[in-house]
Amino acid sequence: IRLKNMPITPRFKLSQDDTHLIITIQIPHIRVSASTLEIIVDKNEFHFYSSPYLLHLTFQAALLDDAEIGKEAKATYDPSNQNGTLTVKIFKEEEGLWKDLDLLGKLMNRKELFDTTTSTGNGRENKSKIQVLDSTETVTEQQLNQNEDRFFHDTDISDEPLNDLTSIAKPHYGFLQMHHSVFTDYAREGLAHEMLEIPNPDDVRIELRREMRIEMENQKFNADRYLGDLYLSDNYDDDDDEAVDMTFIEAIRFSPHWNQTSSSPSSLLKESGGVDKITSQMQSLKVKAQDTGLISVKCDDDPNQNYFTEDESLRLASIKATLPPLIKISKEQTKSMLLSLLDILYAYTYDHRITCADPTCESSWTIVLLSPTLAWLETYTTPYDSIIQVFQWCIRRALIYPYLRNFDMVSKLLIQDVTSILGKGRRTIIRCLLQIQKILEESDRHYLFNKLYINSYICWLQMMDENDIECFAMDVKNSTLVEGAFNKENIGLELQMIEQQALNEGIIEESLDLSNDDEVSQSSSDEDSSSDDDDSTSSDESPEEIGTKKVLITEL
Repeated sequence: IRLKNMPITPRFKLSQDDTHLIITIQIPHIRVSASTLEIIVDKNEFHFYSSPYLLHLTFQAALLDDAEIGKEAKATYDPSNQNGTLTVKIFKEEEGLWKDLDLLGKLMNRKELFDTTTSTGNGRENKSKIQVLDSTETVTEQQLNQNEDRFFHDTDISDEPLNDLTSIAKPHYGFLQMHHSVFTDYAREGLAHEMLEIPNPDDVRIELRREMRIEMENQKFNADRYLGDLYLSDNYDDDDDEAVDMTFIEAIRFSPHWNQTSSSPSSLLKESGGVDKITSQMQSLKVKAQDTGLISVKCDDDPNQNYFTEDESLRLASIKATLPPLIKISKEQTKSMLLSLLDILYAYTYDHRITCADPTCESSWTIVLLSPTLAWLETYTTPYDSIIQVFQWCIRRALIYPYLRNFDMVSKLLIQDVTSILGKGRRTIIRCLLQIQKILEESDRHYLFNKLYINSYICWLQMMDENDIECFAMDVKNSTLVEGAFNKENIGLELQMIEQQALNEGIIEESLDLSNDDEVSQSSSDEDSSSDDDDSTSSDESPEEIGTKKVLITEL
């Protein structure tokens, strides 16, 4: 499709009181007049257009724009604010505060995911309502559908059979198994090898992926590396101990955003090291406000509280994903995707701690490699796959691939982190996914995972019922309380045998050292006795003989 002016989604913010909804839209550097501005309020939908900006929001309740009853929407434009800001104030049909106004993706995609009356037989929404504002040629509905799917294939989620039988037989992957043949038909040559551990992802069947993954993990496991990091936690509080890895110390001590509950001045001073350190940092650095102060707390009780930062809100509004309506996603599919979310969050918590929330060029590699879902396109099937099994597979990979392979850290601390993230609610989960999305987006190897998984997860979680997420979080918490669930014998790497073998070898070495010490002490005692004999014999010699020996020694 060729358009002269593709519409741009503007930056916007939402606020409210009991009677009004206020939409603040930034439209910088454009000429605004009554003829170039179009605002439509239609029940629970809001439409704004001013070339090149286009915004369409769908709210949970109805709005009111009726001049006859004195409740007309009003818009004011301020060119001095952010080079052009439009503020629209609209009446609510029923008084009260609305929830989830900070989930901007939910407002922008709500209709197409909840309204099943506009969907067609192939699972895609009907495009007959699309209006081309400015184009060089007319296009048909069929061409619009083909253009939308030019990069990814969407699996048909309807009950009707697919016309393309060949695509059914191909291995599928991604969110809800919606994609296939991406690496063969669209990605550049060699990208699959760079971004995945699974060989030939478009040819390996789903039922073979796990078997191949476990076999490769067993081959790559390094017992020496495991033993080297096994006891790092014994002295992690001692900064002067040369045997302690400082990266490990910082990872253990680091307080991630999901564990922070307040941003009071006292807590900030304690975490930052005092007033002097803060003052010196302020003099040498210029930090944007939206990049600091990430506090993970539930804000459902206060609908006016803006949970996300400005940058996060912008990303939420800009992320798009092609998803089926929620009514067509089965309970089994929902459970499967939540299990996949579990290993993605586990990989994220490892990198978040190891980098102290400052991602590096290796962060994308770490997240992808620790997640079976990303590295091997793993698919979980309930009830055969459980929460405990997913965590066990994550622990296996954390003991094989990354820099730090401390068992207590990967089997206790990281699992506690994932449990805390889920317990905080979907906003904290979405914040973590937004950070993953940014890390992968900046990688020249792993950016495709956003299209395959992360973007869809971000949109899907905004649409989900909060109660479903809370129930899953409770299931995860209960699973972590099962005694012995994450013991070493359940990981499948023969860890106990390796430790016992290393211990036995250590005892043998100690006994050898003791025997060597005995031999040394025996030889030294023999030398001492011989020297004593020499001394005794020398004492019997006459002074003339002693003097003769001294002369000979001097001449020699």
